[in-house]
Amino acid sequence: MKRRICCIILFTGILLLSLSATDIKNNKIEEYTEFQNEREVIIEGYNLDAMEPFISPDGKYLFFNSLNDSIDTCLHYAERSDDVHFHHKGKISGVNGEPPHLDAVASMDEDNNFYFISTRDYPEVFENLQSGQFKNGAVKNVAPVKGNIYVRAPGLIVMDAGINNNGYELYYAVAQYSGKAMPDKSKIGVARKEGASFIREELSDMILENVNNPEYLVYAPCISASGNELFFTRIKIGTQITEVVRVSRSEWGQSFGNPQVLKIPGESVEAPTLSKDGKRIYYHKKLSRDGKYHIFMMVRK
Repeated sequence: MKRRICCIILFTGILLLSLSATDIKNNKIEEYTEFQNEREVIIEGYNLDAMEPFISPDGKYLFFNSLNDSIDTCLHYAERSDDVHFHHKGKISGVNGEPPHLDAVASMDEDNNFYFISTRDYPEVFENLQSGQFKNGAVKNVAPVKGNIYVRAPGLIVMDAGINNNGYELYYAVAQYSGKAMPDKSKIGVARKEGASFIREELSDMILENVNNPEYLVYAPCISASGNELFFTRIKIGTQITEVVRVSRSEWGQSFGNPQVLKIPGESVEAPTLSKDGKRIYYHKKLSRDGKYHIFMMVRK
């Protein structure tokens, strides 16, 4: 967890703004056991750390990034052979900067609008979420995403973001840093696309009232194609135990319900992503056998 969080930014100084969060209405911890039969994802031709997986809406590609160390963190892609076998195609052209850099956390809508996090110009430019058009292993016309999702104060940064299937709804996590390896706080928000910008939903706090909790760091949101399931990662402040969590609702626009923790074995389990049909969930975790991060998959029964 420390490796993942510290990759985004290390900031020294006094923060000018704090993030608010809403208490969970029901503190009962529920388990979600519909995903089972964990299997390791094999990326043929690649043997380094693989983190932050994202499955393209058409299921053809697996996007991921290398180790989140902010030294040479690059975005890669691999082509699908089956649910757990992919062939490494290389680094994604057009998105990776020169070392030291961090370009990570890919997501993409059904029109191949590609989104990712980059610290290339931060903090001179607060708009650290980038987007462009993906085609044949390259992203063209990369530019910062416009909107009011950014908090223009030192130490505050969009650390994760995920676009929904139709490209009109963005779930994003803002983290607050004060010079420590891990952020002090983080909060997930939702924004809607208006023209060329993403504008924070007025009811964002209500919709995500059962997601944001001052006792936890929350990040790595992934919204289902239906819009009625949200998966994210959380870690209780003061610990190093990560959890992949699911919340759901019956209709778009409603508040999500109480959090359900997925039963996933191992440590450093993070960054869930869901296939378009909702049948498979992918995530990464660190293995003791080699000390590297690997991607895993489970199937919904």
